[in-house]
Amino acid sequence: MSRALCMVLMLAWSAMAGAVQVETRGAVTHAGPHTLPDGAHLSDAALAAQPLPQAYMLGAAWLRPGLLESQQRLKAGVLFDLVSLQRHARVDDKQGLAAIAGTMHDWIASQAITGRQSPALLDPRVVEVNAPKNHLVAAGDRLYYPLRPATIRVVGAVLHACTLPLVPLQDARLYLAACVKSTAADLDSIYVIEPDGQVFVQQIALWNRDAPRVLAPGAVIYVPLRARTVEAISPTLNSDIATFLATQVLPGPEAP
Repeated sequence: MSRALCMVLMLAWSAMAGAVQVETRGAVTHAGPHTLPDGAHLSDAALAAQPLPQAYMLGAAWLRPGLLESQQRLKAGVLFDLVSLQRHARVDDKQGLAAIAGTMHDWIASQAITGRQSPALLDPRVVEVNAPKNHLVAAGDRLYYPLRPATIRVVGAVLHACTLPLVPLQDARLYLAACVKSTAADLDSIYVIEPDGQVFVQQIALWNRDAPRVLAPGAVIYVPLRARTVEAISPTLNSDIATFLATQVLPGPEAP
């Protein structure tokens, strides 16, 4: 083997040793693994993916292996609290509360651990010129670009989770009329989880009502359990559930 060839191979090996492997999926031109140089940023991964014009940027997700463990702990804590709530409700002969706690437990148990980092700016050209949000990527990171949905979902302390058509400019609380709430549901507030993973509490009672909040396509309304019902088990149960729901990704082509 010639000295020149050895040098080429050594340089190639050195470059690969410092490379970062990321994967892109969904509504992109180039789905699959990408090898990026060490020190690559979100913009580099997004530009390599080349999202399609119909990709829904607000729902795009940055999935990081480094967040899987903490999200697994969050999910385990929520499931433990729901089991405890169900047991206490049965002891107190509150069958409605026991039933909804069991339903929510099974539903949360079925949700994936994604490693989603929220919020994340994943529009290639926009994040390229926004240095504070153009974070470094790491080996194993994934970018997912869904299509724009035309619905919102109502979940949580409801008899059945509802998928409803998005109504332009409609206040979030008005969607609740189409989804029957459990008797254990909180009457004063809801959690709004936007497609980018941001979470907001909206007060909905007559005495504390917030200004109307318009939902983006793909948003989720989490109807919390009554606060005084869960405070003895875990005062943070509702917020923990909302935080976990914010890690989920929109369904679509090649959804992780």
